[in-house]
Amino acid sequence: MSGWREKLQATLADDYLEGVPPPGSRPSELDNPQLLEPPSPPLSEVELASVISSQRADVKHKFHLRKEKGKPAEPGALGTIIHLSMFDSSKLAKYEAEMLKRFGDKVSTPKGSIRVSRILEHSNANVLNFSRGNELFDLKDFVGALAMYEKAVHVPELELYALVNRGNTFKALKAFADAVACYESALELAATTSIDGRVLHSCVLNNLGATCFEGGKLDQALHYLASCSSVNPKCYLAQKNRALLHMGQAESQEAAEMRALVPAQYEMALNFHTRAMDQDWHLPHGFFAGQVFLRLETRVTADPYSIVNPPASLKNEVYHFGTNLTHVHSRHI
Repeated sequence: MSGWREKLQATLADDYLEGVPPPGSRPSELDNPQLLEPPSPPLSEVELASVISSQRADVKHKFHLRKEKGKPAEPGALGTIIHLSMFDSSKLAKYEAEMLKRFGDKVSTPKGSIRVSRILEHSNANVLNFSRGNELFDLKDFVGALAMYEKAVHVPELELYALVNRGNTFKALKAFADAVACYESALELAATTSIDGRVLHSCVLNNLGATCFEGGKLDQALHYLASCSSVNPKCYLAQKNRALLHMGQAESQEAAEMRALVPAQYEMALNFHTRAMDQDWHLPHGFFAGQVFLRLETRVTADPYSIVNPPASLKNEVYHFGTNLTHVHSRHI
């Protein structure tokens, strides 16, 4: 045991290894002479211009070779160089003007007289007054639309739809009592024995609720909208108008400083808005009035955005019936 200790101590006492000189006798790297290359003298102005000119000529020569061989500038790229002509913005402007003219010709209202063939087609289908009333309604000529709907009501197969549109026209004129009378007459014609009849019945109930809501009769509006949802749970506008009704009540309660009741109204409005979003409101729905196909549409009879911060009662929507104005017997509207 004592032998290896003595050997270890002797090894630690030596500050050098076998064949290696002690640290004190080893030369330092810093003591070696440093051989520095003298800097090259700066180029004169003429020499510097000559070097830059030669480099530029070399680059131009290489690009010229690539152009002649039709190779891309990148060494590893595929394909060949395609030389494009200068962009001409006048062609694009001409194309945009032409497309704008085509679009305007398609959607603009005809300015000339109506074709005789169209008038004959509408007359044969007994929808001339009904279609003309729809055109005047969309042009906000409500008095002229009332006159056309008054004639269309006497066509048996169009009576229900003309009454609904006529009620919408009275509603747009703020004649709420006359609008309610038209809707109630339409309710008597909308039988609930068929699927289409129940849908029509719910549409009329929704219009009644929207009219009472805008007229300030909230209890009756709530009754009609609830009846509409019970007849047709998938009625989108009934859910939306009920949400607007609760929004209107929240506005009234907040104005009357009854702030404790406001959160509940907003909660119910959010609930009905969520129900409305669950319905496929964007899917088309139509009915046949004899040989004429009528599409179920929606209208906002008021002009809520003509004033600042419009009340919720002006944002209600009603159902409206439209036809194909160019091809009466077509199912595409």
